Amino acid sequence: MNSRKQFGIDIINDCLLDDCYLTQKCIDCCNKEGRKYIAKYTPSVEILLQVIEQSSEKGLIKPNNIVTSSGSVLVMIFDDFVLKLYQSSSTWNKVVDILERTYECPYVINMRNFVSIENGNKDSCYLEFNLASYFRNQVKIHAIVTDKLNPIVTYSPSDIRTLKLEYTEVFKLFQEIGIALDCIKESGFSQGDCTFDNIGRIGDKFVLFDFNCVRSNLRIDDDIAFLIKSARFNLKKEGKKITDFLNYVSSSKYPKFFLSKISEYCEEYDIKI
Repeated sequence: MNSRKQFGIDIINDCLLDDCYLTQKCIDCCNKEGRKYIAKYTPSVEILLQVIEQSSEKGLIKPNNIVTSSGSVLVMIFDDFVLKLYQSSSTWNKVVDILERTYECPYVINMRNFVSIENGNKDSCYLEFNLASYFRNQVKIHAIVTDKLNPIVTYSPSDIRTLKLEYTEVFKLFQEIGIALDCIKESGFSQGDCTFDNIGRIGDKFVLFDFNCVRSNLRIDDDIAFLIKSARFNLKKEGKKITDFLNYVSSSKYPKFFLSKISEYCEEYDIKI
């Protein structure tokens, strides 16, 4: 048990190097001494270790990288899965809801598992936990496990931004993300932040991820407008053909109409997707 406790403390220490305040907001894991956060092994940390164990084919392992998303979500990146820790059950609930509703869409990130425990209340999918019942009231964790993907936008340690996208892939990206947006809209939601930063690859597919800003579908054109605005920024050096394409599809307010405009453009200019 001592080695397990130390393993948990080591993981939390890795998280604290990234953002001490956010880590403590996402999971009960620290004591604060003055301005310094000190990692500790708690019932919440034990649940985190059990989530990792049940998600990994290798058992209990450390993440390869730890980052934040939207300044409010702690993200642990492992070999073949991603574990996200949320500050509140409200955001966690919205993300779980939309990912459950869109699980059949191949262009929306796949959710493998989830768990929420706070104030003694538990909600989980396929996860089973070994924790004495009298500890449950001490646990606070809202976690989601998803597939791992390769983002098309990456940042170096010195914050240099790189777009990994070939010119010939732009039309395929728009079609596949358009299908994802259509599925999301049919589920009654808006993704809320549909930019190139939230698109990645799994195999030969483009996949939309990061649903921290998801909301009920109040304005039907937000996601498409965000996507086109992001494309104009990221593809501004690609020339007239891409500009013409973006202008052609920019009048679309509904995902289905957006998809039909993409098909029309590609058919007219003999572009194979």
